[in-house]
Order: sequence, then structure tokens, then C-alpha cells
Amino acid sequence: MADIEVSIQAYCKLLLHAAKYPHCAVNGILLAKDNRSSDNKTIKFVDCIPLFHLTLGLSPMLEAALLQIDTYCRSIGCVIAGYYQANELLQDKEMNNIAKIIGKRIQENNNSNACVFMIDNERVSPNSTMEVYRVHIPKDTAWNVDKRQTVEEETLRVASVLLSSDACKQLVDFDCHLDDVSKDWRNIDLNDMIAKCT
Repeated sequence: MADIEVSIQAYCKLLLHAAKYPHCAVNGILLAKDNRSSDNKTIKFVDCIPLFHLTLGLSPMLEAALLQIDTYCRSIGCVIAGYYQANELLQDKEMNNIAKIIGKRIQENNNSNACVFMIDNERVSPNSTMEVYRVHIPKDTAWNVDKRQTVEEETLRVASVLLSSDACKQLVDFDCHLDDVSKDWRNIDLNDMIAKCT
């Protein structure tokens, strides 16, 4: 399996999505630099697109979101290479069928090195000293946990600052966008806020 690196922007948006809706299951897509034509085997996740907090089930809204995200990816030289999910119950951090199906679809369509990030809700805190997720990688017909570190200490520091300042209120997911199309699912303003903290 290739090495995995998660940028400050991707990590913080994933974390802020889970923090904004602690009473809901949330999910989203992780974008990686397209390195399929190079010898570099490191998967560099550079951004995160929050999807839903109302219902995670496979639906026409998910299909529409993935089509828009795929078009956006091509315009910035990225691919959809990961999926993240936080389950509704505080102590539930296991992959369910939705996570497995979407992970498999990403693996088949875009990236053989697809990853699924399952958020541990108990770690979503400004005081967290470790990554808030477990990374699952495909192995034959199963998903195995990869225990390697994917973020640096600086990422955890920036995430703590953002959580403490209630930056999660700025985050827009596809559910918000579908309610009000003027809300930008790319979260450009939030990206700027994250950059200023680094």
C-alpha cells in the first residue's frame, strides 16, 4: 500500500464537518493529487468535500454530488481517492455497508488505492492529540485498518485552533448547498481561514 498524507486543509474540513453535526452521521469525499501517471506512489489528500449530514444513503443526490465533484477534480488536477464517514452513535466507528459500497465504487472508478476514513467521534475535540479517524484500505474483498500516521503535529494544532474558534459554523456541505445553491460546497472562505491559521 502506498504512503498516505493528509493536508491540513483536508483534515480540518473533515474534522469540522463531524464537529458541526455531532448529533448526525456525516460523510464526504477526499481529493488527492492525480499521480497515476508518475512513479510517486504516495497518496496526497489535498482537500475534502463534505457531502451530507441528513441522510448518507445511496441516492440521486449522492450521484449528482459525485458528478459535480468529479468535474471539479479534473479542473484542479485531482482525483476522488477517499471517503470519510462519522457514524451517528458516539462509540460507533465501524464501517457500515454505505462506507463499504462508496469505498468500493471509488476504488473501481478512480483509484485502486482508495481509502475509507472512519471518524472516531470520541476523538472530535480541540484537545485531541491524535488523528480523529482510522484509515481503512482495500485488501482482496475486505478493508484493513492502516495504523500509519497520516498527519503532522502542525495539522493537529491548526485543527485545535479552528475547533476552539467555532470555525465549523462556516462549513458548507452538499445538504446546505442543496437547500441554498448560493452556499459554495467548495468552502473557499473556510479554505482561506484554514490557510491563515498555518
